[in-house]
Amino acid sequence: MRRAQARLLLRNRDNTSILSGNAYTLELLRGLDRQCIELMRMSRVAYIHLFTHLRHKLWLHDSRHVSVEEKMAMFLTIIGHNERYVVIKRMFQHSSQTIHKYFHKVLAAMMTFAREMIVDSTFDHNQDSPGAHKSLRRIFKGAVGALDGTLVHAIIPVSQQTIYKGIGKGKCYQNILGICDFNMIFTFVYAGRKGVAHDSRILTEVMAEPNNNFPFPPPSMSLKFNL
Repeated sequence: MRRAQARLLLRNRDNTSILSGNAYTLELLRGLDRQCIELMRMSRVAYIHLFTHLRHKLWLHDSRHVSVEEKMAMFLTIIGHNERYVVIKRMFQHSSQTIHKYFHKVLAAMMTFAREMIVDSTFDHNQDSPGAHKSLRRIFKGAVGALDGTLVHAIIPVSQQTIYKGIGKGKCYQNILGICDFNMIFTFVYAGRKGVAHDSRILTEVMAEPNNNFPFPPPSMSLKFNL
């Protein structure tokens, strides 16, 4: 009876690669740096630092069959290429349910990580501040950071796509506006503005809404952001 069940299980198993998800992840860790960059949009060193930090903070844990390294690799591959679960299923040899489960666990950990990384600006315009990029401070006098925006492709339900569509082939987009200081630390991020719009329009809308908590420099200080 047990043998019959084992044979049935073998027939029903559709992830048949000889390379397990763990082995695939180890190959990434031991392979060329370019491989990590192409698959996960991140250098191997950055990838190692990231999953080590999340494990140290106890935001992610090794499970019985899936390590933190593998969870991160699946997550980064999905968001880096807008990849579908069925593709990740073949790459890492897990069920779609398992991939879905750990994708959302890593997403929750990354949201916590974002709150740690995105810090309030101190508006320190001292050119001799420790760790600051002094040459940039001298070029952009009076500036306390850099501000820029970008477009991100968004997957939106068909019934809501109209307001997200922009240029090109009718794809849906969201706008992201970010500010970083001279230490390359993000001090403000605004995400989710629907559709395609110029950076100046996004900036105006963000500043006009008090709930966005835009980091205005103090009126008493003649400071600015460079766009």
